[in-house]
Amino acid sequence: MYTPLKSSSSSEELCEDPHEKTLESFLCSRCRGPISTKPSLSFWAIAISLLSLGLNSLILLASSRVAHRCIDPMTEVTNDNIHLLRRPSPFIGFDTITRPVPVVERELINFPQIMQQVNKNQPYYVYDDDPLRYMSVKGLISPESRQVQVTHQISTLVQFRVIDYGMEKCELHIEFPANSTTDAGSHSFLIHINRLDSPIPLNTKTLAFATKPRAQVSLAPLRVNPREDTIVHWQQPFGCKWDELLTFELACDQPADLGDSASDCWLEWWQDRQSATIPPAIYLKQYSSV
Repeated sequence: MYTPLKSSSSSEELCEDPHEKTLESFLCSRCRGPISTKPSLSFWAIAISLLSLGLNSLILLASSRVAHRCIDPMTEVTNDNIHLLRRPSPFIGFDTITRPVPVVERELINFPQIMQQVNKNQPYYVYDDDPLRYMSVKGLISPESRQVQVTHQISTLVQFRVIDYGMEKCELHIEFPANSTTDAGSHSFLIHINRLDSPIPLNTKTLAFATKPRAQVSLAPLRVNPREDTIVHWQQPFGCKWDELLTFELACDQPADLGDSASDCWLEWWQDRQSATIPPAIYLKQYSSV
């Protein structure tokens, strides 16, 4: 005889996992608890990221609006304003070095950086500043030879830059054979050597008689006799400073001053700093000053 069992719970309750029920009760109790109102760390991280993104977008937008106005500074550098760039001295601390007394004698020869002609009969004509250039299989070749030419219409301008440290005693030299650089059949004539007021580099692309610097002082007249088989050698010392620009002009005297014809004054040579001998040449000698 079978006795029926008491059913105190349903079959689903018998199958329930006691651990699962405990977890469910725990979670429900957490849900019923008070909710925290303080922002979490992740909230602040997201907010800061969005703020940075917005700032970057604004900066990018502003940069794109002014990009067309931004110019490479080097594109503004021209032959007319390149002298405005600062030229710092490479001789840092040299003034603090103890020097021997008396000064040790030293000298160097400084050739002109610029040699170019101007023509008073064509006041706006610009001479070629690289007349001997030619194209070779290796590219464009520019020889350093430059012409000195002086007539009653044409004068030659030369410009030096004082170089090296402690070489601030300068001496201008002009040296040439009288009979091979002049018209041997002409009478004697005078060449004037003028110091020009040019503290900035000459622009050989625009240099003409109308634009050349004004004469500051006439150093001396140089008499040339083409009939004499001699070397004409003129020199004059003066003080100078490192990196200073020195500009001179070789020009003929006026015909009325000598009473000769205008064709008598004629002087010409090609100057090459690579030649074995100095003459004919115009050059600057620098002597030690410290």
